[in-house]
Amino acid sequence: MNRVARPSLVLLALVAAAAGASRAVDAAPPAGSVPAQFAALQAEVASLTTQVSTLQGAAGAAPVWQASTGLAPVQRNDATYVSDWTLSTIASLALPAGSYLVVAKTAVQDPYFSASTFYCFLARAAGTFDMSVDNSTQDEPATITLEGVVTLASPDTVELRCGATGLASTTGSAEAYATKLVAIKAAPQ
Repeated sequence: MNRVARPSLVLLALVAAAAGASRAVDAAPPAGSVPAQFAALQAEVASLTTQVSTLQGAAGAAPVWQASTGLAPVQRNDATYVSDWTLSTIASLALPAGSYLVVAKTAVQDPYFSASTFYCFLARAAGTFDMSVDNSTQDEPATITLEGVVTLASPDTVELRCGATGLASTTGSAEAYATKLVAIKAAPQ
């Protein structure tokens, strides 16, 4: 009886393995389906996460500087040309010499005007290295984002500067809020 049971167990194991394998094949979503695309993206994210971890381990952590501000006034300007405007410094970072990826984000609006145009710049002592423009209405703020790579030969301050359209003599001011300014030490290639 022992002899008969062993082949039966082996046969059962083979049948179960074949059934499990066919279920796995049947369970795979079609190649173009959303679940298949999602699974492919998950696999890609896992692969990229592993690659990033490997690179970070080899290179070490990158130094990061960050400034955040709450509500800040933004100067209104009635000059025709933006180059003639007075700009408000919304956030700034004092950085040592080196190369940096600088990223900034701010929400802007002017609660006293029905519509305003905002110009924002990433700048340092030698001039600007990125600029963005957006419009907001009284109750609809605009989000302005900027980014740029800057190389500083000596320590310098990087600033996010903004200005708004409107009569400079008007009571109150335009506003910037939820501002972030980030610099990440980089090595341009």
